[in-house]
Amino acid sequence: MKHYLYSASLGISIGLIISLIMSACFGHGTYLPLNPLSTMGRYYLSHFNLVEVMVISVLIWAAIGLLFQIADRIFKQEWSLAKMTFVHFLLTAVGFTSLGLLAGWFPINLIWILFFESIFVIIYALIFWINYQSMKKHITAINQGLGK
Repeated sequence: MKHYLYSASLGISIGLIISLIMSACFGHGTYLPLNPLSTMGRYYLSHFNLVEVMVISVLIWAAIGLLFQIADRIFKQEWSLAKMTFVHFLLTAVGFTSLGLLAGWFPINLIWILFFESIFVIIYALIFWINYQSMKKHITAINQGLGK
């Protein structure tokens, strides 16, 4: 339970940072927890007051944190690294994009979705490569310790 609370809090923190960036880019000097030009941003702002929009945003950000916490359980399966990585990538890409749309980070259109997915793929590949290099170094150290 503690891990889920931490993940939800981390999702809220990262969501807040993204919302500050969105406000700097699209808020015209006003803080909004989403992009007011996005599809969901326009919907939320026309149907809810700002406090309700903030609550909706915080709940979505928490869901993003929980998504990544739950997705990490894939790496506890007894599958090949390739299968675990593929399933993890698909789950997080689809889940994160869907939640990003709901969070009002970008409009619902193909160009923005492809742009968002491209950024996600680049960041995912970078994190994968860093983790792979770290594991490789760790395994090499273990093998050297075993005298192989």
